[in-house]
Amino acid sequence: MKFAHSLALLAACAVPVFAADKKKEEAAPLPNASVSQIQFTPVVNEVPFDKASLEGKVVVVDEWGVNCGPCIASLPEMAKMAKSLESKGVAFVGIEVQHGTNDQINKLLKDAHVKYPVMAGGSSGVSSSYIPHVCIFGVDGKLVWHGNPGDDGFKKSLREAMKDVVVAKK
Repeated sequence: MKFAHSLALLAACAVPVFAADKKKEEAAPLPNASVSQIQFTPVVNEVPFDKASLEGKVVVVDEWGVNCGPCIASLPEMAKMAKSLESKGVAFVGIEVQHGTNDQINKLLKDAHVKYPVMAGGSSGVSSSYIPHVCIFGVDGKLVWHGNPGDDGFKKSLREAMKDVVVAKK
């Protein structure tokens, strides 16, 4: 009986400790990264790309791989977002990081209707141990968020960054 009581007490004490660690992890400072640190390589899907055109825009860099199921599953949603936000000062760029062939990459992009520039190789400049991994850079070129595109913080941080976009009136 004492053992069960001690075990229950230990478990009750452990929960707040783990919760505190999670909060610490979430509150970790952002890496000091900027658009100027992104390593762009040639575009494989023949979409025009000029690094200078990113200036003054919110830039979303999607690091993904041809052998990553969650990455492939997220491509159609990223394509829809890129299309709907293009006129609102947001630029999407894809970086395939698993050394897929151009044919492998282009087939997946075609199936997902991706119309933003995608490169084979390169780097967002932000270290990550997982994919899909998305970085959001604000209009000033500085990193404002990074993580999994399925995380709640992705869309929230993107909306927040878009508040600083100045879109020219036509």
